[in-house]
Amino acid sequence: MQPTADGGYILGGFSPSGISGSKTQASFGGIDYWVVKLDATGVKQWDKTFGGSNDDKLSSLHQTADGGYIIGGQSNSGASGSKTQSGMGGFDLWVLKLDATGTKVWDKTFGSGANERLASVHQTADGGYAVAAETGSGIEGDRSEAGQGALDYWLLKLDTTGTKVWDHSLGGSNNDILNAMQPTADGGYLLGGFSYSGASGDKSQGTRGNADYDFWVVKVDSAGAKQWDATLGGAGFDNLTSVVQANGGGYLVGGFSNSPVSGEKTQGVRGDFDNWIVKLSPTGTKVWDKTFGGDGYDSLNGLQQTDDQGYIFGSQSNSGVNGEKTQANMGPNNTPDYWVVKVDSMGVKQWDGTYGGAQDEVLTSLKQTADGGVILGGFSSSGVSGTRSQASEGSFDYWVVKLSDVVISATSATANHSKLNLYPNPAARNLTVQLPAQAPRAGLQLQLVDANGRMVWQQTTSSLATGDISIHLPGLSAGLYLLRINGPEGYSQAQRLTLE
Repeated sequence: MQPTADGGYILGGFSPSGISGSKTQASFGGIDYWVVKLDATGVKQWDKTFGGSNDDKLSSLHQTADGGYIIGGQSNSGASGSKTQSGMGGFDLWVLKLDATGTKVWDKTFGSGANERLASVHQTADGGYAVAAETGSGIEGDRSEAGQGALDYWLLKLDTTGTKVWDHSLGGSNNDILNAMQPTADGGYLLGGFSYSGASGDKSQGTRGNADYDFWVVKVDSAGAKQWDATLGGAGFDNLTSVVQANGGGYLVGGFSNSPVSGEKTQGVRGDFDNWIVKLSPTGTKVWDKTFGGDGYDSLNGLQQTDDQGYIFGSQSNSGVNGEKTQANMGPNNTPDYWVVKVDSMGVKQWDGTYGGAQDEVLTSLKQTADGGVILGGFSSSGVSGTRSQASEGSFDYWVVKLSDVVISATSATANHSKLNLYPNPAARNLTVQLPAQAPRAGLQLQLVDANGRMVWQQTTSSLATGDISIHLPGLSAGLYLLRINGPEGYSQAQRLTLE
């Protein structure tokens, strides 16, 4: 799920449903990709189904600079339905480019003789695409490098037409399972998942537990060459699911863990599994870690930095009121709900919220929106109950929840509550930023971020005679943006801007 430039949202997943309920197109066979476009109020604008004769499971999508979308997942279909290329064996990667109306522009299949699973696909600054996956093959098909172990991380760079430019594999002597990829400000990529490998191959550190998985984070440059890697874990099972680049430098990674105090984990277990977030320096050194959970199973599936330089994350949770969880489960015992936690820049909890119905809810995505709120997405089998307001349309439905902008208020002790003044707002190309009196007057970095979280413009100031900064923006699409200003000694401010 992603916010879109028009203030709406794009949802993607997979479905075996035929024409029924909200689904307007027939199944191609087995399970298909299903993409749904919503407006700003959550009303469906269109939906599209893509698939072949077998199973096709979408796992990542983003809006592209032209207003269309790049989507990807795994497929074991041959050339059939909307899939134009033959399979290479087992499950392959299947990437599609859509236009703004959801019409397919092209599709590409990448794979080998083994199974591949796509974790993330992003557009890159040159207009091409980066695809992050895992594979268990050797040199065959589209894989050009030998395997290090049973499963490896696999990064592919595509051009604007979806043609492969290069691919690189990263791994150790055992299983390395990729779950997340984030393009970084220097043009490289941050890869994250979990690993059973010891120090071997590309993995420079041994395991933390005796027979369990650890977080494994790898930073590569723009050509896919490894710059550093970091292993993080305790004596139990640690599964990384999300990575983000922090505005002030460094990274935040998150997942779930049942490790006690051991290795890099400094807080004990609350229940079966807890959410675990770790702040890393720009070179991958641990800065701090925090554990959040209740007496049940809490598994983090979404993580993002917020306007006040804190973080918000969401998880599937069946915990009751205990540990860090302050609200009761919405359904009977052991039925999971969405659980959202907001922390400040040091990982200190500010609030949490539980959302769900009488049956199962599994949160898979969480994003801050341009209006300062939060959008939650996942799937649900509940009817009208708890915080779910609409009846079920089948076994499991997509379920989207919008939270208001009050949840992103700057409540951190380090936050500066004096606001920036932007005028005019709405603006065309010329804009004046009026700094608060206590703001620094030198060494400021200004960044403009669009509704999808992409940085589309930046400027650095040297020394200002006054508190006013005049800005001339390039031609950008109309819509909602966020202007961020970072400065010395941790100074940070953000203000929403509308461009006409």
